[in-house]
Amino acid sequence: MSCLLSCVRFDDSTTTTDNKPTTITGSVSVSGVTCYTWDDVESLTSNFSRLIGSGGYSSIYLARLSGSNKAALKVHVGSHRLYQVFKSELEILLRLQHPHIVKLLGYFDDSEESGALLLEYLPQGNLQEKLNRNSKQVLPWRNRTAIAFQVAQAIEHIHERCSPQIVHGDIKSSNILLDKHFNSKLCDFGSAKVGFSSMVQPSTTTMSSSPRSKQVRMIGSPGYTDPHYLRTGIASKKMDLYGFGVVLLELVSGKEAVCAERGEMLVHKAAPLVHEILDSNSDVAEEKVRQFLDPRLSRDSSLDIDEVKTMLCVAAFCLRSPPSLRPSASQVVQALVHKIPSLSFLDCGKEM
Repeated sequence: MSCLLSCVRFDDSTTTTDNKPTTITGSVSVSGVTCYTWDDVESLTSNFSRLIGSGGYSSIYLARLSGSNKAALKVHVGSHRLYQVFKSELEILLRLQHPHIVKLLGYFDDSEESGALLLEYLPQGNLQEKLNRNSKQVLPWRNRTAIAFQVAQAIEHIHERCSPQIVHGDIKSSNILLDKHFNSKLCDFGSAKVGFSSMVQPSTTTMSSSPRSKQVRMIGSPGYTDPHYLRTGIASKKMDLYGFGVVLLELVSGKEAVCAERGEMLVHKAAPLVHEILDSNSDVAEEKVRQFLDPRLSRDSSLDIDEVKTMLCVAAFCLRSPPSLRPSASQVVQALVHKIPSLSFLDCGKEM
């Protein structure tokens, strides 16, 4: 433990961030967010002419606002269940205002089975795409540390600044969008739970005909889901910290959370190094750290091996079991800003 404590010191101080809502022209505007008609939605997307993304529960289309301004329209259509996912995300996004959480610009709601969210457009796509080995652009180390810090701030906001508090439930690199300056925005609150801790029954098939016996959709994504949640079905803030720990491993290694070719999870590949960080009484050897590091960063002049060690130390803490041993989001924010000098260079440590 002495190695870890010397590497990263967690304390209880916090960082407060805030941002103002965006108001745009539309059919009806309430509290700075526009409520659109379906005709408006079709017009904004040129009748859904350009699909720019898709997920398990939605399709995302490019929308054009006044002038050259772009937006992303996330559409849930086709079933009552998908409509409930939309309603849940809408209610949460209407409450959230933070520079590192995607902005809600407007929405469509038919109050039955169809809904759409108009969100700010992030031109650099998502973090998973940028870390992909096939990406033409290598994300510099300084940007990686900044993204880690900004995502930690976003998690801190929903965990500790909102009332009631929010558990995101699906922290992963593909849910981290990047703007033109590579600043990060946490998105996709379709799996979010409101409250300090939400009981969610594990998704199992039951033979019982009791009205109380029903399947409940598990939340999270392969490679990022907290093993404690998989065992117990209890969604808490600590599961978001576990997902964040996996994202840190991705930022350091440049590898995906799950290797599709070999079916290997990054947390398993990193386990020996993580255990050594947690158990060693001395500093982990630089050679082992470099072996885990994204080889594309070898020529990056901004790379600082001590900062890499800090990122790995924070990741190790976030992946600890049981969840009670993991830090809070505010402790992660403070550890990163105090131990990663490049954040100060990028002005990321300043209060927003």
